[in-house]
Amino acid sequence: MALPQNRKLALATATALALLTAGLAWQASAADADGSGRPAAPGAGAKSDTVRSEPAEHAPGAAGAYWTPERMRAAEPAPMPVVPGE
Repeated sequence: MALPQNRKLALATATALALLTAGLAWQASAADADGSGRPAAPGAGAKSDTVRSEPAEHAPGAAGAYWTPERMRAAEPAPMPVVPGE
């Protein structure tokens, strides 16, 4: 037995809202991992596979010293990505 079009729309809308509500509840529970009601501090409870970044220190003239005229003449362009179908 086929459902009328308005029933299908109502069912799809209810399903989408239920999934959205579940996702928001999961996200809120993850932010409040310690039960304090506040979002966790950055880095608190970090796992060993967590990616962190820190500012890199570079000497201001390092690139200029590396790219000598000989290296510039011998340089080859990097391969560019190709978009399929274009």
